[in-house]
Amino acid sequence: MRKPLIFLLGAFALFLFSACTPYEIIYTDNEPFVLEMKGENLKILQITDLHLTYGYDYRDRQTFELIKRLNEQDDYDLIVITGDLTMSPSGPALFSRLIDFMETLKTPWTFIFGNHETDFNTYEDYLKRIPNDTAYLYFKVGPKLEDGGVGNFHFIFNKDDTPFYKLYLLDSKAERDIYTEEEGEYDYLSLAQIDWYKDLMDDDLLPSLVFMHIPLRQYIEAVDYEGYFLEDKVYAQGVDTGFFDAMTFFGRTQGIFVGHDHLNDFTFTKDGILLAYGRATGLNGYGNLEKGGRHIEITAEGELITDVIVLSEV
Repeated sequence: MRKPLIFLLGAFALFLFSACTPYEIIYTDNEPFVLEMKGENLKILQITDLHLTYGYDYRDRQTFELIKRLNEQDDYDLIVITGDLTMSPSGPALFSRLIDFMETLKTPWTFIFGNHETDFNTYEDYLKRIPNDTAYLYFKVGPKLEDGGVGNFHFIFNKDDTPFYKLYLLDSKAERDIYTEEEGEYDYLSLAQIDWYKDLMDDDLLPSLVFMHIPLRQYIEAVDYEGYFLEDKVYAQGVDTGFFDAMTFFGRTQGIFVGHDHLNDFTFTKDGILLAYGRATGLNGYGNLEKGGRHIEITAEGELITDVIVLSEV
């Protein structure tokens, strides 16, 4: 009778050891992911603010079902999740479930962290959940940048083996402990992240889009916008460190897409750049704006087209 008990105790000790083993963030190379487009137009599905909370409750199950239906609306080249994948003490376990689910869609996908993944856990808790053998997930930590967060990387989309378009994904991080009322509580892109973008743009002649979670402060200046602006304000990054100026200087980024504010899905153009929110996707997230996603398309002629798709339409 003692042998099974010893075995169980040993297995439990091994579980505790593996659960407590420190995980170090491993920064990676700066090479882009290169994907071949499926058709003449580049098609991207943006989903955001999933806020997975329990995993098996009704609302989380409906979130997964909504993602599945959104993906079926077109033959997408990539699904981009722009942050707040979870908001739960069980975040890493829910992240594992999300990975398993997204892989069943058989559509290339990627993600950036939002400001709520680390409410109860660390980035390391999530990163160690990413398997080495995913078939459709394209994510990398990216190079080590001062105050750069986790996950700054880029894509090149080829058409007939010829570079056609680029995507840049940046980590806008989370809340700050010290801030002024004017700035607000949210973090912001560091100068090193902006230099990372500039260095890539120096050698890059392709048009591009940018994705991050927390909106730039330029979103506060929304005028002549289309869509919903139902938040009491734009909950923007705390400081403008010059990323928008960098985009306008190079003149090759056509649009930037964010999440974060669940009651906003508006778009407007400033200095030739489209500033756009995604439509919040997660049914466990706050707000009564109907959940959905955003269709983003770049035509063969280089025109940017985008519109919101909601639950009742799919």
